[in-house]
Amino acid sequence: MVRNAAFTCLALVLLACGSGAGSSASATPSAAPSASPGPTLTAADLAQVAQLEKKPVRIPAPASDGACDQGPFTPQIVPYANGSSEMNVYGTGPVYGLGGSPISAGSYLYFDVTYFTSPSVKGAVLIRINDISGRYPGRFVGPLAVGKSLGTDTIASQATPVFSELALPSENPPANVPGAAPGWGVWHIRQGIDQQFTCAVIQIDTATTTEVLLGH
Repeated sequence: MVRNAAFTCLALVLLACGSGAGSSASATPSAAPSASPGPTLTAADLAQVAQLEKKPVRIPAPASDGACDQGPFTPQIVPYANGSSEMNVYGTGPVYGLGGSPISAGSYLYFDVTYFTSPSVKGAVLIRINDISGRYPGRFVGPLAVGKSLGTDTIASQATPVFSELALPSENPPANVPGAAPGWGVWHIRQGIDQQFTCAVIQIDTATTTEVLLGH
């Protein structure tokens, strides 16, 4: 099954992005957020997030030709217990991403994306998004959305609270079908950005790593 690799394409980290694509070696879960109860953030998780927020956001300079140089990509990961894989995922690890189809919400586009946390990740993961211009910060919804309140957006006819950041409690991953391989987390997330964005910058911070991804 071929997936749009835009996170924000985001038609990761908004990653209807263009050329990258993800595929699975066997059946993989839907990227739609699960309706069943999922992980929640503990006080310890939030304390870790507060430390990660001290890491500056890195917005690279736009390319001189105006192109959005998507990626970086990893050719293959095997995050599922049944041995199925995901191909051409965003990121070099230890956190990876795949994109989904866009959902229009007023002046914003939302995307149901999937993040994968590998067994080497310990503690909370912080994800922040902006346009390469710095003018269009990302937006997150759901129980793992944190940071500044950005009000309420109507998404799929439902008024939904929106926040500026996403936190993943890597050591308390959600249950998925198919199940994740030992130590892996498979996270179905809804994230958005202003429809005027030109090149999404997705910064993924862990306690020991920082990676910046680009998607259009």
